Amino acid sequence: MRKLLFLFLLSTGLPLQAQNPLEGDYLFFSLGASLDQFNDAYVSPNNYRGLSGQLGLGWHTYSGKWMSNLDITVHGGWQNPLAYPEQSNQTFSLGFRGHYSLRYRFLERGKHQVLAGLHSQNIFVLREHNLYRNSAQSFSGFFGYGPSLAYTYHRETKIFGATWSWSWQSEWNIPLGTYLLRPNYIRQYSAGEIGDRGNHFLNDTWQTDFRHSLIWHRENGNQIRLMYQWEYFQTERFNPSYNGGHSIHLQLFYRL
Repeated sequence: MRKLLFLFLLSTGLPLQAQNPLEGDYLFFSLGASLDQFNDAYVSPNNYRGLSGQLGLGWHTYSGKWMSNLDITVHGGWQNPLAYPEQSNQTFSLGFRGHYSLRYRFLERGKHQVLAGLHSQNIFVLREHNLYRNSAQSFSGFFGYGPSLAYTYHRETKIFGATWSWSWQSEWNIPLGTYLLRPNYIRQYSAGEIGDRGNHFLNDTWQTDFRHSLIWHRENGNQIRLMYQWEYFQTERFNPSYNGGHSIHLQLFYRL
C-alpha cells in the first residue's frame, strides 16, 4: 500500500514531505563555559565578573508539531571586582539552571519553521564572599515563566564532495512573571522564613534569555550542537541585583 501511494505521488507531481531531522527523542550531555557579571547590593556595592564551568543534561523531544525541551545545568566559578582588580576580595558562585519549554509549530515554509509556546526558567545561585562577614553567604532564586518562541532552519550542503546535513535553531524565552527568593534589606531569613519571597509580573523583577544552536546531524541520527546563550535577570527590591552572562556549550545529542 505504501509503495502504491509513493508511486501515485510521483505520478501526480505532489511534493513528498521528508522527515525533519530535528524530530525524535534525544538525551543530551553538554560541557560549557560562561562569562558572568553581576551587581548584588546584598553582597557588595562592586560589580563582579568572572568565568564559570558548566555541566548539562537534558531531554529534547520533537514529534509532529510539538517540541518539548528539558535542560538542567550546574555551574561554578569565581568572580572578581571590576573597579578594584588589585583588591583580594572575591566571590565564589555555585548555581543551578532548570529550563522547560513546550512549543507548537504554527508556521512552516520550506526549510523554515516557527514555533510558539510556554517556558519555565528556574535559576538558583549560592554565593560566598571571602572578605565581608555580614554577607559572606547569600542566595538568589528566580523562578520565571512566560511565552517562548523558536525558529528552525535545515539544509544540506556539499563540501568537497561530501554532503553535510545541518540545522540552525534560535529560541527566545520572554519574561512574564517571576517568583523571587532573596534576602531582604539586612537578613537572608526573617522570623524563620526567607527574607523576600513572592510573585512579580514584569515590573522590577524579571528574567529572559536567548539561545542559538548550530546543529550537525550525524548519519546515525545523533547530533552535535554548538549552543550560545545570553541570559539576564534582575530585581530592584530591597537589595537590588543585576545579573547577566554569555555562555557557550558543546552538546552531544543521542537519539533514542
